Formats: sequence, structure tokens, C-alpha cells
Amino acid sequence: MKSIYLFIIALPFLSIAQSFDATNEAAIGSLASLHLCDSNANIQSNIMGANVTWDFSQIAGIFGVTKDVQMLDATLDANYASFTGATKLYDIGTTFQTFYSSTPNGRSSQGFVFNEVSLGSVVASWNLDQENVMSYPFAFGSTVNDVFSGTVTSTATGTVPATGSSYAAIDGSGTLMLPGGNSYSNVLRYHLKDSAVASVFGTNVAFVRDVFEYYDFTVGNLPIFITMSVDVNSALFVNSSTVILSKDQPLTFVGESELNMPSIHLYPNPAVHEIQLSGVKIGDEYAILNLAGSRMNSGSYKGSIDVTNLSPGVYLLQINGQTLEFIK
Repeated sequence: MKSIYLFIIALPFLSIAQSFDATNEAAIGSLASLHLCDSNANIQSNIMGANVTWDFSQIAGIFGVTKDVQMLDATLDANYASFTGATKLYDIGTTFQTFYSSTPNGRSSQGFVFNEVSLGSVVASWNLDQENVMSYPFAFGSTVNDVFSGTVTSTATGTVPATGSSYAAIDGSGTLMLPGGNSYSNVLRYHLKDSAVASVFGTNVAFVRDVFEYYDFTVGNLPIFITMSVDVNSALFVNSSTVILSKDQPLTFVGESELNMPSIHLYPNPAVHEIQLSGVKIGDEYAILNLAGSRMNSGSYKGSIDVTNLSPGVYLLQINGQTLEFIK
């Protein structure tokens, strides 16, 4: 596990009391039932910094649908043999299950399980080099970059080698506004983006997870709001799914069929020389920003975007009113 740890210290951060550590990890048996929301909503990924406000007060929901977010005993799970050393299983609505273990110094993931349209059940096991997802204490300004490796197994592919990279950060602190006039003023946002690449049917397939979790430890040790997208990108197929969950129930609702509206997808991610987009037209204007908000590149889409000259890091692509994040 090759990790780079950064902790940025500045005077404006001194008032931030909350941080992640071993004492406020969710215990096995922790459970929160969150309301399923409109997956087409703006996830506000570009709102970062101290004393910011994330306003999801008008987000629509799926009437009567909730998803359980819970912490389970990893050793009791049927897939445990693929995740030796894991002690906890973090289950987001039975959609995505992450296996991990922790020490007083941080948290490491042994892999994850999710169901994919084309491949069926996918078991990603970082049995050669675990993924470091958090170093304690993890507070506003903390980041972790890591590389990991192991195998990916599915019914369609069998077991194939896989390597990946990840970026984790507390990228914001401030106020979270949820439906019903509910406001939480002591919130930290944890952002994890990881990407694993495996060779399937002779071509590379990238599994990309992008998660934003909002925590208020005065409420509990599980997140009170989650946005999570999982993309599977290859030359053979491109599939994407998004889940948005809220502690407080939305006051307006959409039908489940409306969740299948077309969206923009970016691949490959991480990128080396170029990125491509689905769901846009040739000639659509775009801009690439760094995480500080500075414009690094712009132009009109011509079937691909050259990113060769970008330095390694995380960037935001803005196009057609949407913001997508990618790793170079």
C-alpha cells in the first residue's frame, strides 16, 4: 500500500471541532434507514471549503422507498473468504458493500461487492495490496492518495487481476440543508473516489466509484446524506448507476421510471491521454477546472478531450450544466 498523506493546516480550520478517528467509527450493528432520492439531482460536488452550505432542501424523493445503511460483521458474510482480514462490512442499501478493517491510525479496505448490469455480481478483492481510505485523525483538509491491487471476480469474467488508485479527502465543512426545513450546521463531507482496472474479454474495464458522505457526529456515526455513483467503462459497454440517500424525507416525489433519464458519462477514469464522453454532442462547450476552481482547459467537444498536459490530480469537467470529476 503506497500512500501519500497530506494534512493542510491553516487558521480558518481551527474552529472545526469534528474529525474522523477510531472513537467515532460506526460500530457493528449500527443502522440508519435513509430515504431514496432522485438520482438525477445535482450532487453539488463542486461545493468545497470551510463554512460552506450544501442545499438539498428541495431534492425530490421516491415515495415510500428507504434504504438501510448499516455496519455488519464482515466475518459472517458469505463473501468473507475473499476479504481476509476485514472486520466490518459497510452496506449502503444492499447496493454496494465495502469490507474494511481499522487500527488507531486509520482505515483500510479489503475490497467491495456490487451488482453490475453486464457482469452480474462483482467481487473486487484487494488481496495483494489493500486500499487505504482514511488516516486518523481525518479532519477538514486531510487527504489520502493510494494505490492497491488484487483481483476482480464475476460470473461473466471469472477471476482476473486488477489494479487501482484512490483519492480520499474531507473536502468540506459547514451546513447541510435537508428537506422539511432541517438544517445541520456541524457537518463534514467525506469524499472517496477510487478506480480499478481489469482486463476483461481482452479489453480494459474500469470500475469507478465516486462517493460523497455527509457526517454530523452529534447525530450519529453513520452518514446523514449520501451520493454514490458507480461507473463501469470499457470499449465493450458503459454502465452507470447513482444512489442518493437522505436522513430526512423529501417533500416532493418523482416516479421510479424518471430515474432512468440519460446522463453524461466520462471514461476512462483515471485518464492518461484523453477522455471521452457519452450523452453529449459534438460541438458542446466544456471547461476543465482544478479543485481550487481555476480553469485549466476549455473548448468544444470533438469526440474526445486531450488531457495529456494536465498534471496528475483530480479535476472537474463542466459541460451542459453538469459537473463530472475525473482523475489524471
